[in-house]
Amino acid sequence: MNYSDKTILITGASSGIGAATAIELARFNNRLIITARRESLLEKIAGEIRAAGSEALAICGDATLESHGKEVVQQIIKTYGDIDIAILNVGIGPPSNTLTASPDKIKFCLEANYYSFVHFFCPLIDRMKQQSRPCMIAHMNSQATWFGIPMQGDYTAAKAAARIFLDTARMELRHFGYRHIRLQTIHPGFVDTEAVRDDGIPAPNEISEQEAAGYVLKGLKKEMRENIFPPATKWATKLGKIIPHRILTKILLSQTPKAY
Repeated sequence: MNYSDKTILITGASSGIGAATAIELARFNNRLIITARRESLLEKIAGEIRAAGSEALAICGDATLESHGKEVVQQIIKTYGDIDIAILNVGIGPPSNTLTASPDKIKFCLEANYYSFVHFFCPLIDRMKQQSRPCMIAHMNSQATWFGIPMQGDYTAAKAAARIFLDTARMELRHFGYRHIRLQTIHPGFVDTEAVRDDGIPAPNEISEQEAAGYVLKGLKKEMRENIFPPATKWATKLGKIIPHRILTKILLSQTPKAY
């Protein structure tokens, strides 16, 4: 899909992959709507977008609230009409221990990684079904979505829920004749962002935010069903999906701290 002269929503855009992707897309004369909780950082990114030659609309809010997703989509429709691309990037994955985590901690991870996605997906799909030209919803998932990983049990469960939801939605879009709507799942490996820096979780083959943004744009252009990057972790993940579970467990535990 062409990503020039488009109306593009990016959630979780105040830092990390979301911010880097917004700045990269700003080079292509777009109308970028960015949203996140931290207003000062969001306005800073909006300034960088405008300096790069694109229009920016910054909307501060909490994606874990259903009302925020509705309000953002309504504001986009009011201001620009159709929505061409939505990159749903909100997520957080702090270290967690399934044997000691409280229900509140686990539920917050679900809210931040799954419900934050649902709160935008529902109003977006309602609008996109009314449109006629090609459009796309892309969800920032993870390569941790296919199997449990020590220190990341609640995070991997939430990401897996979003992946399976989108797998079903693709089939239903086809079944009900909405061929103009594309759904993409983005699976980055380890990315050096503010949110995960120094969190103690092993991060082999880590890439920069800017490198990740470059892969995101390539995936949009090719309309990939699943955009998995970088190559080194992509193939390691594919191998992890087929090797015996006892071997996978041994590999994962070999990289896990003794106490966390």
